[in-house]
Amino acid sequence: MTDVVHAMKGATLFSDQRDLEDYIDMVLRNAKMLAGVELAVRGDTPEEKAASFLDALIKHGLAEVQDDKPERIPIPALIWQGVDAVRLSGLTNMLDRPVVARLAGELGYPDAARWIEEHPKEYAEGVFRGFIVDPQGGKP
Repeated sequence: MTDVVHAMKGATLFSDQRDLEDYIDMVLRNAKMLAGVELAVRGDTPEEKAASFLDALIKHGLAEVQDDKPERIPIPALIWQGVDAVRLSGLTNMLDRPVVARLAGELGYPDAARWIEEHPKEYAEGVFRGFIVDPQGGKP
């Protein structure tokens, strides 16, 4: 199970977590802050903690087991530019949606800020599953 959690950690838009336990702690904090879901993770070994973590995510509908690569969330190129500018700035955790929206506006991407505010579900899914950029996509 630790390999699954390591893969999750490696696929995120942020990389400030040093190890597996830091990553799990960060996801637990954000699940509570962003989704209002308090997850309990138990275990003494990294493998036990990873299994408990994955079980908790699945139980609360925050993750699902898929045989194939998860479907990425489509996003217009103009919006992606703003999201990516915030990501590259390193000024916030990409799961802190309100701060990401504010920073997108401050960095000169008002359309991205508006899209992030108006599409919280799509934004969150994109952060976890990845975005697919429509190169022809203009304004949302």
